[in-house]
Amino acid sequence: MQGDSVFDYVLKHQKAAAERLYLVSSENALSARARFVFLTEVVNRYYFPLETHRHWAFPGNEWLEKVYGRCHELLSEATGARFVNFRPISGVNAMTVVLAALGRSGETIATLAPENGGHPITVKVAERLGLKVAYLPYCQEEFSIDTENLPKFIAREGVSLIYLDAAQILFPHKLREMRSLLRDSVKIYYDGSHVMGLIFGKQFQDPLAEGADFLGGSTHKTIPGPHKAFIATNDAEANERIAQWSRVLISHDHGGDVAALAIVLEEMRGRWQEYAVQVVKNARRLAEKLHEKGLPVIAERLGFTRSHQLWVNIAPLADPYEAVLALARCNVISNTIRAPSLHGGLALRLGVQEMTYCGAKEEEMDALAGVFEELFIKKSSEDLAKARVAEIKRRLKPAVDPEVISKIADMLSGHNE
Repeated sequence: MQGDSVFDYVLKHQKAAAERLYLVSSENALSARARFVFLTEVVNRYYFPLETHRHWAFPGNEWLEKVYGRCHELLSEATGARFVNFRPISGVNAMTVVLAALGRSGETIATLAPENGGHPITVKVAERLGLKVAYLPYCQEEFSIDTENLPKFIAREGVSLIYLDAAQILFPHKLREMRSLLRDSVKIYYDGSHVMGLIFGKQFQDPLAEGADFLGGSTHKTIPGPHKAFIATNDAEANERIAQWSRVLISHDHGGDVAALAIVLEEMRGRWQEYAVQVVKNARRLAEKLHEKGLPVIAERLGFTRSHQLWVNIAPLADPYEAVLALARCNVISNTIRAPSLHGGLALRLGVQEMTYCGAKEEEMDALAGVFEELFIKKSSEDLAKARVAEIKRRLKPAVDPEVISKIADMLSGHNE
């Protein structure tokens, strides 16, 4: 076999990433301390609590026990839940556990339709588990669930569980209003994967306090954590069912990810609000500046966004797919979505959480809006836009010092003297 090794490919990706601004709303940076976990023995060791796995326990994990205990404590504090299950290894894995635990074959659950921002995988998993799926009534002009028609919809469809699975989300759900309109027997699961860091920072909404029975999702979007997930609730009986199904569907919870998540939760404790406030400020500032420069940002009448996301209707200015590629050539990484209100049309979905985590403020948002203006309004050269991206990148603090990565790479490549 000829060519570079896999290790070489990883280093080349790392070098390219060091020059990029990542605006993908489902990604974030990971701190050096959290990444360090993946160089340790924590990564390749099982952890099974002695008191619950006597016939299967692996002894010698007393320090891992403290890691797990700390992770539970910090997640419980951040969510306001007595019970937290962090066995799931991804957001979709958590969703599968929840639907298996809370739904029964033949029952109907309600979710958001993909064209209204719902995750496209939810219906596939639900139907595979024998559940029926009905799409929640939705008002696209308001980017929210149509609560006026919700009670009739729930009664007509016989819904037992509402699974709020927004992957495209600009504004909070009307949870208090929804809860007031529903019987206690109808449960609400709030998948906060995209906005969880904003929830922890008290800047979006407080799902469990506002009427949701469950809160869960992934930990690598507005939470600057590893690829992991959790499920939180104050319902003891439901928590036990979730625990049972998590043991069935997840053989092990990946201790390295648990430790990395716990480290991030420790690092962010006391910082969530400051971070979340700046994320929302940055998202709104970027939306305002883009709109001022002639890029049509969706939801202007409502203030563009209250989350980390903003959506640009780029189609009048450029083919959406070609726009994403042009941005990538200039070291701006983004993606397209089928945005509510565009009737199936594609929009650019931009997320500012990673730039914010690395120190970006309003000034950087203004400069970033200038990059979009150069590319799509002025039709300037990509070289000019790329140079402006490099200027913005130099202002930010990387999650990990590039020199540290370089030294480790040299050691592992056998190049260190």
